[in-house]
Amino acid sequence: MNHKLSKLFLSLLVAGTFLTGCSKEFLDEPKPGTSVAPTDVFASNEGVRAYFNGIYRRLRTQYGTATDAWGIASVNLSREVKGLDVVLPNSNWYTFDYEHDNREPTYRRTVFTWGFFYDLINQANNVIAGVEGSSLAESSKNAFIAEARALRAWCYFELVREFAHAYSENPEGPGVPIYTTPTTAETKGNPRAKVSEVYDLIVEDLTFAVANLGTSRPLKDAINKNVANGLLARVNLEIGEYAAAITAAQAARQGFNLNAGNYSTPFTDINKSEVMWGFPQSSDQTIYYGTPSAFWGLATVSSDPPGYYNFFIDSNFVNTFSATDVRKGTFYRTGVTDIRKWKSSKFGKVTTFTDHIIMMRVPEMYLIEAEAKARLNQADAADVLFTVQQNRDPSAVKSGNTGQALINEILLERRKELYGEIGISYLDIKRLGLPLVRSNGHAALYRLNIPANSNRFTLKIPQTEIDANQSLTDADQNP
Repeated sequence: MNHKLSKLFLSLLVAGTFLTGCSKEFLDEPKPGTSVAPTDVFASNEGVRAYFNGIYRRLRTQYGTATDAWGIASVNLSREVKGLDVVLPNSNWYTFDYEHDNREPTYRRTVFTWGFFYDLINQANNVIAGVEGSSLAESSKNAFIAEARALRAWCYFELVREFAHAYSENPEGPGVPIYTTPTTAETKGNPRAKVSEVYDLIVEDLTFAVANLGTSRPLKDAINKNVANGLLARVNLEIGEYAAAITAAQAARQGFNLNAGNYSTPFTDINKSEVMWGFPQSSDQTIYYGTPSAFWGLATVSSDPPGYYNFFIDSNFVNTFSATDVRKGTFYRTGVTDIRKWKSSKFGKVTTFTDHIIMMRVPEMYLIEAEAKARLNQADAADVLFTVQQNRDPSAVKSGNTGQALINEILLERRKELYGEIGISYLDIKRLGLPLVRSNGHAALYRLNIPANSNRFTLKIPQTEIDANQSLTDADQNP
């Protein structure tokens, strides 16, 4: 069964099972969600909000028993290990991603990522169609449609970054199929749109969302005006629309402030003041061993407490932090002297499987603004960067860098501030068409030297999609 064509219809809380086993291969098929009559869902604001709650719950749900394919946390963790700063010392979960060897059309990473985001896109399209055809008040309609379009835009953004080459390399290259109405098992499937066409839809959706959303929301997992602006800032930085990125980043952080005190405890709670967007977990709603702290915590695998604890930190990266930087305090020595010497407590040392999943924080918006201004040669770019640096380190001193040196400093600061969260090291490498060159902080086997714009940075389209989509052939597959 094709993921995007599966019979999702109007599920309030989908409990589908995607994947099983520990190999890279796709081993199971998606299951349809529980059907609910559209008249019940879209008859009231409460019904639509319940639908959205189901979608946000699905973002942090288990997709089968494969620990590296459990919702959005798995997408983020797979990107973390594909970059420069996370070290995996032995064969364990995410090792295939760490090797950049997890992109074939039958592998779990590929099939999971494609199915996960197209599933959510279809859910968003169901909301849009259902609300448009409802008798709800126009003000409610616009707000709900805006939230759904923002969700759809985010999903397309993640898809096109995974399954296409970077916009900076070739905006007219093949992207991903676009769907703006609900699909069913009878849908024939659409061809790959151009990368630029996918981004046109993303920007259009987010622009509508910003214009029609407010800042209030029931919980920080919901997309509001701040989050929509934050996504728009990310997207405009990705496509080189730097003036628009500045405007969106400044708007996104309205009502939020930098707070170095957030580093006094692990980043496991979306109620931290710097968190703009994230997903909660509780003891009865958790991805268990897929939870980030199960990988980031203690230095060795242990049954008490549970976890894999196989994510270590490149010692060269640790050395980029000054001794007075509050973030330096999140690193701790493990007692060994090889590449496993450094761990991070940023996401906790011990997992209870209830840690929240952080998706967007205030400092990212400052750093987007700083990079965009630097690329436009605006004089205050260094000042914006220093706002973050001084907040994290009271002893920080301005570097005086300009031009490319300043841009490089900003890119490093993005890694220092956002490591472990959304895969920023890898995403920036791909976005900017840079090579991936790992240091001696990694084991010799994993000291990769991958050239810029390599095909290894792009997942292949799942074979199930090629087979089921009547608009795709083997010739449409990524090399």
